[in-house]
Amino acid sequence: MERSPTKAAPPSPDWLIRPFEVSKLAPAWLGLGVAIAWLLIVGLAHTAAHIMIGPAALPFSLARFTSTVLLAAALLGLLLAGHAHLYLGAVSDLRRLRPLLPGGDADFERLTRDVPNLSPPTRRLVTIFGIVGGVAVATLDPNLRDLHGHLSRADPRYLIFILQNVLFGTLGFRLFAAEVHMTRAYARLGERIEVDLFDQSILFVFARKGLRSVVVWVLISSALSMFWVLDSAGQANVVIAILVLALVMVALIAPTRGVHLRIAAVKATELARVTEAIRSERAATLAPRYADRPPEDARLGNLIQYQEFVNSIREWPFDLSIVARSVLLIALGAGSWLGGAVVERLLGLALD
Repeated sequence: MERSPTKAAPPSPDWLIRPFEVSKLAPAWLGLGVAIAWLLIVGLAHTAAHIMIGPAALPFSLARFTSTVLLAAALLGLLLAGHAHLYLGAVSDLRRLRPLLPGGDADFERLTRDVPNLSPPTRRLVTIFGIVGGVAVATLDPNLRDLHGHLSRADPRYLIFILQNVLFGTLGFRLFAAEVHMTRAYARLGERIEVDLFDQSILFVFARKGLRSVVVWVLISSALSMFWVLDSAGQANVVIAILVLALVMVALIAPTRGVHLRIAAVKATELARVTEAIRSERAATLAPRYADRPPEDARLGNLIQYQEFVNSIREWPFDLSIVARSVLLIALGAGSWLGGAVVERLLGLALD
């Protein structure tokens, strides 16, 4: 079925995404810019505190403090870049799927607006949860209190510490909510598309969406594990780590569920059709009038071969390369946490 040319996606209403659309920069570059900007803000806060209050004793060595600040800046940039990476990937996937999607231009424009973006009420609610969660972790987590409890509440460095955790909470909650929303949207979208059993290459976009999510969450998980190496992790990191590793598995499989059901349904219909054709041909073959037909007529054999071919068609839009990369990335994510725990243990034994 012919489709009209794909129009450009409408601008995202999400203020986290608009800088990427306006600047046209790759998410990694803009994420790096955010990390550098945060380092400058932290540096200005420490300079102001030094002038206003005087130097404050650090709870650990300067090298470890500097490493923690750098890691926090990298994580902030990674959370923002990861969100943009998922969004831009979803917009690109929808363009590729356009020939298989029912409906006209108005329906497609609605999909490009709804699939990659949270609804405004959800965005506001998730942002509030993120802010409240960030403040709660910063003020209630005993590990973080031990690290920053020596600072007075009027110290700019303490305010920066609170702001940092608010940003972690806001960006983390927003990314998690966007992941859940897009995963559900892909699953629903897969149930609507037109499926060609003989060419499923375009359907790999559903598996690539899962692989994209695995990359983002494994990178975030690896960054979180480094806080353990630096002994700067809050107790909440344990819960976050478990959720991230569980989310990775769900994010890989869940987007393909809808298209899997669609492929299975189309396959079952085709098998029913060819089975009926085999049954009819068998009856004709065994009928007395079959003697009048040429003996070289191989229609029944061809139908049986075709039935075997349809049976062999895979119902999940994965190939070996996607599976191999996903397993490798998940193993790296789990290994980063195990490695962080081992390094932390070895450092503890060396210092005891």
